[in-house]
Amino acid sequence: MEQKYIVDKDLDAGTLTLKEMAETDVGKFSVLHKESFALEAVEAALPGGPDALIAMFRSHDFFPPAFSAATLAEGILSMFGDDEKTSLKIAFCDNDALESHQEEAQETLVTDEKELVEIDKLLDDTDETPDPEPGAEA
Repeated sequence: MEQKYIVDKDLDAGTLTLKEMAETDVGKFSVLHKESFALEAVEAALPGGPDALIAMFRSHDFFPPAFSAATLAEGILSMFGDDEKTSLKIAFCDNDALESHQEEAQETLVTDEKELVEIDKLLDDTDETPDPEPGAEA
């Protein structure tokens, strides 16, 4: 699915607005979420880098996946650098993000399967202690 983030910095209002949009039909995008932040809060998070920005804009209502959040944070950082911008559009395809993490997920699966085999070996009931005879005292 194609997605877009539009970031607008309004110096007069003192806000930074994030709009998350998704392609609902070929070439047609709908706004999924829109949220504004005080420029003071954004500027306070800038020295902390991308991680601090992500912590600032992620919330219960707006929680983009790691790939999207990192891309968005880098874009916001670029808006406050030497070449200040007041608007930014970030577009990408979810499939690209999923494909880049597919190999990592497969490696994790293999590791998990190996751990399961090791656990199964621990649970194997092949002890050499004979079971007591019925009626015998223990």
